[in-house]
Amino acid sequence: MKAEYINPFIESTLSVFNTMIGIEPKKQDVYIKKGDNPSYDISGVIGLAGQANGSVVISMPEDLALTVVSKFMGDECTEVNDEVIDAVGELINMIAGSTKKVFSEKGLRFKISIPNVIVGKGHKINRPSTVPCLGVKFNCENSDFVVEVSLKENGK
Repeated sequence: MKAEYINPFIESTLSVFNTMIGIEPKKQDVYIKKGDNPSYDISGVIGLAGQANGSVVISMPEDLALTVVSKFMGDECTEVNDEVIDAVGELINMIAGSTKKVFSEKGLRFKISIPNVIVGKGHKINRPSTVPCLGVKFNCENSDFVVEVSLKENGK
């Protein structure tokens, strides 16, 4: 995976959190993801397919998800329910959609799938072993979350 592929995902994440939730996360480390274990309790996943294939994942602890979704929806969420799951799916959808536009303007086109949200400690997200995964850790509301991107151009 080309390192420059991660920057549009970082910018989209910062923009979505700032404009849609009113939170300004701070970008922390960029790392190469090893294995298929999740980083946190709730993960939103979107597949990418077209001139490039892969996936993008947002993963966060349950308490941060409740805080983020409460601000996003304008109503306090105290437990993970269908509304929280749908909102996490919408967050990853907005991040992927915004990033898709950036790549399209650069001539790399792909479609995004319907988001899936996985809830529970110890869940796994399988990725093709041939597509490296870069992760970015963010901090907000005194907690961390990650965005992990696997993206490979076809034929490369």
